[in-house]
Amino acid sequence: MIEGSIHTGALHLHYRIHGDGTETLVLVNGVGDDLEAWANQVDAFVSSGLRVVSFDNRGVGLSSQPPGPYTSAEMAEDLHAIARELGLAPFHLAGVSMGGVIAQEYAIAHPGDLRSLVLANTYATPDPFTRAAFLGWAEVAEAAGMAMMVRLQAPWIYSPAFYAAHPQRVEELIAEAQKSTQPAATFAAQTAALVDHDAIGRVAAITVPALVMAASDDIIIREELSRRLCEALPHATWSSVPGGHAAFWEDPGPWNRAVIEFVRAHSAL
Repeated sequence: MIEGSIHTGALHLHYRIHGDGTETLVLVNGVGDDLEAWANQVDAFVSSGLRVVSFDNRGVGLSSQPPGPYTSAEMAEDLHAIARELGLAPFHLAGVSMGGVIAQEYAIAHPGDLRSLVLANTYATPDPFTRAAFLGWAEVAEAAGMAMMVRLQAPWIYSPAFYAAHPQRVEELIAEAQKSTQPAATFAAQTAALVDHDAIGRVAAITVPALVMAASDDIIIREELSRRLCEALPHATWSSVPGGHAAFWEDPGPWNRAVIEFVRAHSAL
């Protein structure tokens, strides 16, 4: 494992590299998550022969926490600074939720850097329901603290089946998330990047092969929003996996396999 940080302007951005494969997969986190959120993915991806790069977005983990609000476009430029500094291009890019909107902006701005694009549990633009739900998370965080936000967030991101079959695991995941040191202010700043993102009129410019993944029980970014994104992309493949919004945590096997198969199909080797 290689760990470090790069400096761009007034920011420092923390990154981690696992594996030494000839194909590189870069992972982009969702709102509030640091790079530890990929614990259920990294080993599987490395075992498949990939070099895996993860990083802390601005506002979380060991990266800088400037005042917000943030935008998806400027967060994509944070990633571009990392990619340029580490010489990652060409690479495969995968983002979940907020990570997916960041990945869209990256693909629009820097198409020559990418071999493929995975957009999971995400949208090109939110509808009023989804926007209100995410803004509610930020309001709870700022009014009642991050620990309370994490507990109230859980029914939105884990499926009813997961709650029924694994109640202890749900509690463990909540407890782990409550250890985050992210301030409520930067959680709200990241939320702004998610809810204010609108690329529905621009994603047609993304010509790299894309996989749009939805989860069957995602109630906050519903399949219909992800389907709308998929239909707007010129070279997109659709995949649905079991689970809620956090399907990559609650049932990582199908999620990981879908990513690995897609990346292999669009690798140089």
